[in-house]
Amino acid sequence: MFLASRFTYQSRSNWRKILEEGKILVQGKPAKPSYSIKEGDEILYLPGDSFEPPIQTDFKILYEDTRYIAVEKPGDIPIHSAGRYRKNNLTDLLEEDPRFEKIYTIHRLDRETSGVVVFAKDPEAASKLADLFSKRKVNKTYVSYVWGNFPARLQAKGFLTSDPSSLIRKKRRFLSETSFQKLEIPEQDSETCETAFRKIGEGIFQGLSFSKVYCFPKTGRLHQIRATLYSLGFPLIGDKIYGKDERTFLEFIEGKDPDLIQKLGMERQALHSISLTFIHPFTGLITKIRSGLPQDFPE
Repeated sequence: MFLASRFTYQSRSNWRKILEEGKILVQGKPAKPSYSIKEGDEILYLPGDSFEPPIQTDFKILYEDTRYIAVEKPGDIPIHSAGRYRKNNLTDLLEEDPRFEKIYTIHRLDRETSGVVVFAKDPEAASKLADLFSKRKVNKTYVSYVWGNFPARLQAKGFLTSDPSSLIRKKRRFLSETSFQKLEIPEQDSETCETAFRKIGEGIFQGLSFSKVYCFPKTGRLHQIRATLYSLGFPLIGDKIYGKDERTFLEFIEGKDPDLIQKLGMERQALHSISLTFIHPFTGLITKIRSGLPQDFPE
């Protein structure tokens, strides 16, 4: 079904129900689930009243000055309005606090990634710090828990491209520079990326070996750490898209309610932004903001 493949925030069964309720119009008329989309069709979605999924709201303020605020983001809340999350997102929740009035997004984390997020209190502050991010002058450290015995150190430099072998439209893959050149992938379907990894621990979780790994992304691409670890053969514990079996994600969006802990080890991906370090654009001081490990991570 076109809607389920294009707009994955609703499952196939949910889209079918929405169609049967007459909330999808094609060329101004209610469409049936069996209708085949044609070029030039105008599609209108009339959602009516809807209920947003519940989120974790126990975020913590890690740092604040006259220009910036840093938050410890929980592992089940989006940064900004997207998909089904219109008001249930971190930006809107912060703006409901009378202390902050208007805040400005500078960088983002995936909804299920927890840890340090910095917001600006005015447009000038947002522009200056965003410029540091774009020029790679912000040192970012993540901690991840991955399946398998990870090497002591690893430098992954190459490209992120779409994954033609996956049934998930938004899934990406990491290719080393050599592999990328051999495949002759079109330039518009790729982005350069670089991440350094350092193993800091290991153990047994649910009867399988896992590694605790620091991740130091040099670039800031969509799904960079997750896709790189997956392509290297060390999927994140709990990752629905880049985990051990992507069919779990397909079951999840279909509304089949899979046992995530049994299949993936956790209910969300084990990736946490543990620190950000940068030269403060206004004070010139080295500013390091740290966040402790979440309680839902393996011990």
